[in-house]
Amino acid sequence: MAKKQFQKIFRGAAVDRLRSELRSGDSLQQYYDADFSTQEKELLQSTIEVGDKPPALKTPKEDIVSADLENAIMLHGYYKDIDETQASDPRFWAYLSHVQFRGYALARWGMPEKYRNVTNDAEKKKAINQIFDHWFVDKNDRDLRRHALARLWWAAYLTYAPWEREPEFFSDFKKEDPYYYTKVMLSTQDIFQQVLERSMGRSNRILISILDYLDKNKEFAASRDNIRDLIKELNLVYGTKKIITLSRESMFDLIDQTATEIKKGEVI
Repeated sequence: MAKKQFQKIFRGAAVDRLRSELRSGDSLQQYYDADFSTQEKELLQSTIEVGDKPPALKTPKEDIVSADLENAIMLHGYYKDIDETQASDPRFWAYLSHVQFRGYALARWGMPEKYRNVTNDAEKKKAINQIFDHWFVDKNDRDLRRHALARLWWAAYLTYAPWEREPEFFSDFKKEDPYYYTKVMLSTQDIFQQVLERSMGRSNRILISILDYLDKNKEFAASRDNIRDLIKELNLVYGTKKIITLSRESMFDLIDQTATEIKKGEVI
């Protein structure tokens, strides 16, 4: 019987050190380096069971966004059994971006060449903030949605086979492909950014209902402004908490009505 393998993660103190060194600017140039050295004493063995070999994430050089969907599916498939607490752990995601999937993180969210050896304080701060955005997370939704790897896993996790998670609500949403709505989510960066980076993106019912509407109304979804206005208006309703209790039919009607008002120019 094969021995179980478990995911390595950073110790909290190691993440604190990395953040401190970046904040001061001392380690900024290390985010150009392909290799990252860490000592075993800075690592922990987590309770996350993993397979023999992690996926080889793709990093196309031209349209780098085009690999997001495939990478999201591979990453979610490899870490399919982790729970939301584990998937919100800053130590886990820092290890993945700095060590395990460093090549991908560098290719997708690495330092622009213009920041190499930068001395201007304002420019240096921009570079530091960019690294913080995509290489580290705190325990909040915004960071999870922007981190190089966390954003992909969460996009797949929140959209994977919703009919399995809530069969009564999503009974007639069922598709052969369990990642059907992941594909809708990542079909354009506009949908991904506008939907997932809002607080209501954590609600499976709201998220999938919006994605289903956009999938069925591709002409409406082709407009970045339409998507932005739709999510903005629905997020305002979400702020009242009333939208969470809606039935599937009522939620669809709300989305459809809001979209209709946007098309008529009745939403400012």
